[in-house]
Amino acid sequence: MKREATRSIGAVLADYVQESNLEEGLQQTRICAVWDAMTLGQVRLGDYTSRHTFRDGVLTCRIRSSVVRAHLLTQVEFLRQQLNAALQDEVVKQLKLT
Repeated sequence: MKREATRSIGAVLADYVQESNLEEGLQQTRICAVWDAMTLGQVRLGDYTSRHTFRDGVLTCRIRSSVVRAHLLTQVEFLRQQLNAALQDEVVKQLKLT
């Protein structure tokens, strides 16, 4: 057998993800993981989040504590910018906290 064109494993995986239509699910997983890992002062956001969804550029997070939710609501735009900076892309267009 003769080698034709060699490709890196990263290129092969990128093609597989694209062909399998897994991009959206992987992006949602990355966004939720970044949200859970973010901290605001001494508050780790993942500790107070019971559920989050990402659809059409809108990240919706259900916050268990009303006190933490009220604090976060005053900093929604800052949090959105931090998320996009961590993702290195302008993915999150709007952040909703419920």
